[in-house]
Amino acid sequence: MTASKMSILPPERMTEYQLRQRLRYTLGGITAIIVLSALGLFVFAPQVGSFFGFFSKHRNEEAYKPTAKPTPPVFVNPPEAVNKETISLSGRALAGTTIKIYVNGPERGSTTTGSDGIFNFSDIKLTSGKNMLFAKAFDDKGNESEKSEFLIINYDKESPKIELISPKDGDTVRNLNKRIEITGKIDEKATITVNDKTAIQKPDFSFDFWLGTDEGNVKIKIVATDLAGNKSEKEITVKYVKG
Repeated sequence: MTASKMSILPPERMTEYQLRQRLRYTLGGITAIIVLSALGLFVFAPQVGSFFGFFSKHRNEEAYKPTAKPTPPVFVNPPEAVNKETISLSGRALAGTTIKIYVNGPERGSTTTGSDGIFNFSDIKLTSGKNMLFAKAFDDKGNESEKSEFLIINYDKESPKIELISPKDGDTVRNLNKRIEITGKIDEKATITVNDKTAIQKPDFSFDFWLGTDEGNVKIKIVATDLAGNKSEKEITVKYVKG
């Protein structure tokens, strides 16, 4: 057989079994490559991410870090009532935060805490009657705190009314214990003194006080001061007789 005849011989045909074996080996190799690639990405994910991140245009940008809200402001010794239209308030919050105060809804003032965390408001205008106030803190990134505690402050410019039940002006009081019982009522919660001695006000705003005395004319002076600082006075003269 010549060389030219040998070159045109048909290729040897593969049996069906050999085709199946080759296909099995090929599929197995592909599966192994996929599995190994997945494992490699899982194990070396941080390194791969860092590698591609090196080429990112955002590589020099600082990662976003969420910041916590400022803590709510805390008022220090707020009054329950005042007798002036404006009020001054102070409190504490994080140093360097902006504090805004709200009165009956709208914002009424803004200030900034010092390095000691203290803030002060002055000349905050109130309306007659009860006022509801609260404050919020804002940091330099615009984060907003929750509301502070709510304050209820009563703007009251009316003096308390004193109703003296007994004795009446000009009465003569007779007993053996050298004491005069004084009873009365104030139209609101108040601090009461009788001849500069404190009388206890009951829950119904009435009061009862025993005043020690000698025989003769006795001046009795009742002073009532409400929570806002408004003051009323009532003075009478009675005669005490032992017996």
